[in-house]
Amino acid sequence: MNCILNSIENNNDIDLTLRNRDETISKNKYKAIEEVNSIKNRLDNIKNIEDIVYVIDDCGTGKIGINYTLESILAQANSHTIHHFASISFILHQLNIDYEIKGFGYNPTTPIPKRKGI
Repeated sequence: MNCILNSIENNNDIDLTLRNRDETISKNKYKAIEEVNSIKNRLDNIKNIEDIVYVIDDCGTGKIGINYTLESILAQANSHTIHHFASISFILHQLNIDYEIKGFGYNPTTPIPKRKGI
């Protein structure tokens, strides 16, 4: 998300191959919470969600760029986040760690009666 936000805040193309990793966030829950709050605040400051942005990525055959709306690249980032949640869930399951957070791991479009733990 920071890759997208940094790019739009600096009026640059969004190059998804230039994402930074901050290992501190993965090891320190207070730093992670601080980062989530920072991203939320930055998202709240977006003015024109319909703006056209140029997005660069590499899907295995080299870098290519296409136009997106800011709205669509943020939706893609959300979907990618769900992929990470699924990976975490798989790892926890393989380690026989049962940790339930009410509502965690369910797509917001899942009908409420179908969501376990809510």
